[in-house]
Amino acid sequence: MVLKKYCIIALLAIMAMMLPMASPIPVAAGAPPEYGSGFHTGWIEETSTVNSSWVFNRTFKYYIPPGFTNSTEVPLLFSFHGLGSSGDGQITLTRFDALAQQEGFITVFPESTALDPNDSRWSGCMTANNWTLPGLTGSNIMWNCGAINGTPIAPLQYCAGVDDVGFTADIVDWFEANYAINASRIYATGMSNGAMFSYYLAFNLTGVFAGIGPVTGPMDLNLGNATTTPAPTTVIAIRSPTDPIIPEAGECGGPPANMCNNFGYSTPDTIAYWREVNNTTTGPAQTTWSDADIDDSTITRSVYSGGTNGTQVILFWETGTVEGYNVGHTWPGGPQYQVAWYIGSVSNQIDGSAQIWKYFSHKNLLTMHGAGGGTATANGSKTLFFEPSSTPTAVTLVATPQNEFYEFVNWSGNNVSFADPTDPTITINITPNKDYDIKAKFQIKPEEPEPPSGGCFIATAAYGTPTAKQLNVLRAFRDDMLLKSTVGSRLVDLYYKVSPPVANFISEHSSVRTLVRELLVDPIVWLAEATRDIW
Repeated sequence: MVLKKYCIIALLAIMAMMLPMASPIPVAAGAPPEYGSGFHTGWIEETSTVNSSWVFNRTFKYYIPPGFTNSTEVPLLFSFHGLGSSGDGQITLTRFDALAQQEGFITVFPESTALDPNDSRWSGCMTANNWTLPGLTGSNIMWNCGAINGTPIAPLQYCAGVDDVGFTADIVDWFEANYAINASRIYATGMSNGAMFSYYLAFNLTGVFAGIGPVTGPMDLNLGNATTTPAPTTVIAIRSPTDPIIPEAGECGGPPANMCNNFGYSTPDTIAYWREVNNTTTGPAQTTWSDADIDDSTITRSVYSGGTNGTQVILFWETGTVEGYNVGHTWPGGPQYQVAWYIGSVSNQIDGSAQIWKYFSHKNLLTMHGAGGGTATANGSKTLFFEPSSTPTAVTLVATPQNEFYEFVNWSGNNVSFADPTDPTITINITPNKDYDIKAKFQIKPEEPEPPSGGCFIATAAYGTPTAKQLNVLRAFRDDMLLKSTVGSRLVDLYYKVSPPVANFISEHSSVRTLVRELLVDPIVWLAEATRDIW
């Protein structure tokens, strides 16, 4: 009887999945607000601008910080994901929720539309105009940023009449109607296609956003010819000239993306445009981060200030390499969300999200770095924000090695002195009228080199160092998955017996090392990271 019951349930589930999805499942026109601390999901029905019978059920995740009472106005920050990604992906990429918890603002992660390219409602438009999707995985998931000389950036969304500007405006209205929002402190950030959409919003919802923070995405060419001039807006752009996914204007990236940027302004032209809009009067004030203990990349910040209503234009220009790969289509300080040979590497010279919030909040920033095998915190956080002040304040620093094979060496940093730089737990006094970058340096314990039971011989040879962060993924897979089963343990034992001579050969031949890293180890690391929730 029980078996029959479950068979019926399974049959009904299969039949439900086979039903045609010609139109979205209708839901309530708007979600009720939630005021408790943590993540919540909202939704709004949006109608197509092409056909009013096409209704899209749009969703967004948002984070309410602890202590929110809805009696004091707080800032509202949007963060838009890139092509093929999602709100959850943007949360993982940026960790703006952690900053919202720390700084007391509300942050929103909207979802773009994931459209079926074969849906007859818009596939005919695609065919008639001979439009094709960008040659990237997930290109049916994009933000509608309009068209350039008649060719849309997101052709599916354009043909379907997806009104992402209207969706964003409705989210703003929803928050302002239900929450105590400081209307003069609403901001938009985004990654890649989400960065392009941030620029698009500054033109199409002019005056709504006090600042935008586009990362890795250019400003669309169609915006420079817009009939509406955007209101003065603080712009914080983060770009790399070696981005292989969206290269600089007029250039083409290499395989496998093979993307040519014939749709966006160059970075210098973008900065010049916004300097004129904002009427900045000073700058550039430049700061460079290039700490070889962290990685081999360099980030140069150029700040143009004195704009209308205090607006600024800030560029973070990323160059150099990390573990042999050019800095690319990534969020500085964020995760390596795809293999480096595809999207480029991540620079950890700065925390991109913290730098963006520093300029939105007009605060000074203390950033902690762990280099060589460990992490560092200040008062329990990797970043601290301070209202500008000349009053000294005490900060407790803690350095933690990543495992038993590493040891703390010493503290270093700008604008600060340490009573004992070799003490892993130390309290210092800072004056929060400036920024601070503090580094905890670690090393492998010289008296305890990594034993065979902890070594990833071939991977270590492929990366050329036992401290490569990819090795931590492989060690975790070994410890949490393989060693917990008899078969897995036997495989590990066999690996330790046969791999040392193979690793020696790899380490002695640079071309073999590159091939093994790119064709074998990197894909294994990526697969292990992608399936981490399973094992």
